[in-house]
Formats: sequence, structure tokens, C-alpha cells
Amino acid sequence: MSLSPAGPAIETLGLHKRYGQVQALHGIDLSVRRGEMFALLGPNGAGKTTLFSILSTLLKPSAGTAQVLGFDVVRQRAEIRQRMGIVFQEPALEQKLSVRDNLRLMGLFYGLSFRAARERSEILLDKLGLKDVAKRETQKLSGGQKRRLELGRSMVAQPEILFLDEATLGLDVDARRNFWAEVRDFVHAGGTVFMTTHYMEEAEVADRIALIDGGQIIALDTPKQLQSLVGGGVILLATEDDVRAAAWLREQGYTPEASERGLLLVNNDPATVLPALLGAMPVKTLRAEVHEPSLEDVFLKLTGRGLDTRFGQPPQDLHGDPQ
Repeated sequence: MSLSPAGPAIETLGLHKRYGQVQALHGIDLSVRRGEMFALLGPNGAGKTTLFSILSTLLKPSAGTAQVLGFDVVRQRAEIRQRMGIVFQEPALEQKLSVRDNLRLMGLFYGLSFRAARERSEILLDKLGLKDVAKRETQKLSGGQKRRLELGRSMVAQPEILFLDEATLGLDVDARRNFWAEVRDFVHAGGTVFMTTHYMEEAEVADRIALIDGGQIIALDTPKQLQSLVGGGVILLATEDDVRAAAWLREQGYTPEASERGLLLVNNDPATVLPALLGAMPVKTLRAEVHEPSLEDVFLKLTGRGLDTRFGQPPQDLHGDPQ
């Protein structure tokens, strides 16, 4: 396959999408570099799926332009589809076929010769740890095995860019860890990844993250730079009367933010401030925590409300031992 024209992997200018009277996207300007892992993070209804669908050529914009690998998403869909792989949130496997035949069939769909599809399938079976189940019907695989097969199908034609739509939703921590290890290998080899995810710690391994809300990009930067918008640290307080506690905190010169988890306070030295607060609070404190700023804290600071409750951290860390 010939390489695509030089330039950004993804570029949009003034991108709008309207569903009747509902404006789903409001003038999105976005540039994704080649060879980076890029994450799109936001609550339900923010426009994630709409933007993802436009960039992966599944949906046409109402106004503005979008290019993927230098090709227009409306006029040159075929050129983009030849060069991309995609993993949907919902499985799209041929359940009655074997693992090996799923890979070979996808290779043929992409225009590979039978020999090339067969050779590429064997490489992926080995790389993704699916060789032992190569003859098994797909419907008999575990959830993690199915996701690895989905990833293999998306990579069978050696794409330049991968689109991943909440691709690990519902997987346990080990399956997610294995999935993202393969995705990182793809990026290290020069590929580009554009992904949406429900898990904040998955977004944090991206090179850059765009926070989207109300159909607009409200922040875009590296994970560390986004978290620096919050400040030194975050105090979380849950009390018997958060309304009264918030009023008292404002009287003391603090600016508490209400969230589903309790009251959030940004402070440059939270560990020092917290004991004094606990000793003077006019209401009983049920829970007090100090933590580093998270992407949810960034979103709360920018919008005044939290991300969707599903944007939580799973009970174990993707990069190490169980917490």
C-alpha cells in the first residue's frame, strides 16, 4: 500500500454536525500529529461519538472540513478506509468463523491476496497470543481474546492509523493491559492512534488529550500540562452538610467545587491545609482525601461539573500491580 500524503494524521477546520435542531459539534478545530496516541475524553453527549464517526468516515459533517492522512473524509472515504483500522465499542466479529478465518477474511476484504492474508494472519496470531485458539470459533472466546482478535482484524492490512472507540469497555484489568501493550507497539512502530475511552488512566497514557464538552474542544494538551491547570493538589471532603460546609469554606477564602464525590478544593499545599480545615469545620467530616490532580478535576475546574460517573478508575492500575 502506498503511503498517504505528508502532513498531520488528522486535521479539522470549523467542523460542525447538526441532527435536526440539535447541534452536536460546534466548529471543531483539531490537529493530530502522525505517530502519536491521541485521546478524546468527555462525558456522554459531549460529541465524542459524533467526532469519532466523522473522522472514521462513518458520518458526514454538516459544515467545515476534516482530513485523515491528507484525504477528505467526505470525498475520499475509500482512500482513508484503505489506510485505517477501526475497533468499535460493540464487537463486529464473525462469530461462527474461527479466529484464523476471521483474520484471513478481513485481509481479503482489504484487498490482500490469499497468500498475503494468510501470512499476515499467522503473524498476528503469534503477536497477539492467539495461536493456541486459532481454530476455535470466535463465539467461544473470552472477552479479552475477542478484543485481541478485534485489534488483529483492524491491523491485518497494516494500517497507518487506528480508530479505537472505547475499545476496552467491559474488559478486566489484565485484558486491558494486554490490549494497550499491543496498541503502544503499533505507535512505537510509527502508527497513529485516535481513541475514545471511559477510563481516565487509559487517557493519561496518551501523548495528548482533548477534553470535549457541548460539542466543543475545551482543552487540549499533554496529560501533565492539563493536570497543571488545576494546581498543586486536590482536597476532597464529604461532610454531613456539604452546603453549609461550602458556605463556610467560601467565608475562609476557599473556592470549593461541588461534585458527586463531595467538595473539591484546589490548593498548592493540601497536606498542610487539610488538618487545619478538619479542626475548624463547623460540620462533621465523613471523609477527607488528598490526591494529585486528575483529568476529572481538570474537567470540573473548566466546566464546574464532573465527568460522567463511568469515567472512573478501575480497581487496579494498568501499569503495575493491583492497588
